[in-house]
Amino acid sequence: MKHSIIGASLFIAVALITGCSSVVTPKAELAVHNDSVHDIPAIDSLIVSMKQDYIKQCYMPVASHLPPENSCQSDLFQMVERRYHMEYNQNHVAAASNELFFKDVVPEINKKVKREPALRDPLRRAFSNSNEMLAYYKDKYKFNTQIEQF
Repeated sequence: MKHSIIGASLFIAVALITGCSSVVTPKAELAVHNDSVHDIPAIDSLIVSMKQDYIKQCYMPVASHLPPENSCQSDLFQMVERRYHMEYNQNHVAAASNELFFKDVVPEINKKVKREPALRDPLRRAFSNSNEMLAYYKDKYKFNTQIEQF
């Protein structure tokens, strides 16, 4: 009986915190490319999938001020806390996520290119080097850092 009351109390507390918070869930959508050279669906799909996982596993728990439960959340929380202390908001989480998320993107793209050699030519036509590729995708898939805070 005692454990069920504690469990119910915790559930209600979490529901109130998350229900009353003003955290806006970011969207992971395919980018619009201004030219056909940069339109590489396999890479876009990979990044969108990774971003969806990142939002769910890292971004939202930290933006909701929940205690970190995994290394991704810990890394993001530590970066945000170092820069903004405990007064951080969702825009701060988004800015830090723009750095941390893309550290994992390039190695995954490289793995995909090794498994699928047909991607090499489109990537070579689109980008002169990996830094240019990273800068392009960072811009196309960045987190919004201009969220209105309530």
